[in-house]
Amino acid sequence: MFQYPEPNKEKMFKNLFDREKYKNILDVGASVFTINLLKKYFPDASIQGINIEIIPRDKIPEITLGNAESLAFKDNSFDLIFSVETLEHVIYPNKFIEEVKRVLKPGGDIILDTPNLNSWSNRILMMLGFPPTNYTPYPGKTPGVPKIFGTSPVWDHPRVFPYRSLKEIFNSNGFKLKRIMGINKTDKDTSFRKLRFIVEKLTPQSWHEITVLKATIEKK
Repeated sequence: MFQYPEPNKEKMFKNLFDREKYKNILDVGASVFTINLLKKYFPDASIQGINIEIIPRDKIPEITLGNAESLAFKDNSFDLIFSVETLEHVIYPNKFIEEVKRVLKPGGDIILDTPNLNSWSNRILMMLGFPPTNYTPYPGKTPGVPKIFGTSPVWDHPRVFPYRSLKEIFNSNGFKLKRIMGINKTDKDTSFRKLRFIVEKLTPQSWHEITVLKATIEKK
C-alpha cells in the first residue's frame, strides 16, 4: 500500500479525512505523492490536480497545468480542496482564497498545510538577529541563515503565514475553521530530528514548524 513520504503528515491528514465522503476533489499544487495519498483514502472520488509547473515525476493523467490564483473550474465544483505546501508559493494568496470559496460547494472543505512563520526555530533565529529558515525574499537562496541548520535553500516562499494569521483568515470571510494544528519536520533526513520531537511535545501548536488546517465554506 502507498505510504506518503512524510509519515507524520500522513497521520495528521488521515485524521482530518476521517469519516468524510468527498466525491469531487481538487488538489492545488499537486504532486504524484499527494494524488496517490488522496486515492488511498478516497478511492471512489473524482480527483483532479493542478500545478503551475509539472516536473517529469508528476506527469500523470490527474495533474494538469493550472494557477492557484485563477482556478479554471466552475462555481461549486468540489467537495474538497487539498493543498500541500502551496500557499507559501502564491504571490496573491487573497486571490487563491477567493477562488477556493468560489469553486467549493457550500459545506465543502479546504485542507492545507504551510510553513509557520512563528515556529520555535524562527523565533530563536529572529531573536538572535537571523532571518527565518522558511521564508525568502530572494528565490533560490536563504541568505543570512546559519549553515549549522543544514537547511536547503528555499526556492520561492514569498508568503509565509504565522499560525494565528491563518487561524483568523480561515475562521472568517465565509469560512468556518474546523481544525488547526501544528507539527514539526521529523523525517529521517531532517537535521536535529530528536530535538524536533522533544520540542513538539513541549511547545504549543502555534510554535510548531508546519501549520495544518481544515476549514469549511459556511452553508448559505
